[in-house]
Amino acid sequence: MDTPQELIERYRDTFTRGDLPALVDFFGFPLQVVAVTDAASTSVLQRDEWAGVLNRLLDTYKQLGVVGAFPLALEVSQPMEAVAMVQVHWELQREDDRPIYDFTAVYTLTRTEGRLQIVSIAHDELPKLRAAMNAH
Repeated sequence: MDTPQELIERYRDTFTRGDLPALVDFFGFPLQVVAVTDAASTSVLQRDEWAGVLNRLLDTYKQLGVVGAFPLALEVSQPMEAVAMVQVHWELQREDDRPIYDFTAVYTLTRTEGRLQIVSIAHDELPKLRAAMNAH
């Protein structure tokens, strides 16, 4: 059984490898996604829809030269046995270890059938991603 910290580490590693099918497996559906800075919230009902979003994000990361996401800070709260909230302050880096940008994401994890899954994300990444693309 994974701990929330172990799940986030495997999630980070899977993102770094760009393994789309394995990445989508971290999520439970429907998935709630909140882009805090845009005050936008959406429910992603199906796995294929989220795979498309993640594929675009992976492509954008490649264009920016992202080779890794590194947690600058990680906080876990487990208000119930089967629920965890994980807040991560991420830094995206280039091959030369220079930062591209950093952002914060809050993940809600639930344990279903003995397995933790991400069922919601709130993040402030979009304006930072757009700024990095415009500067690129």
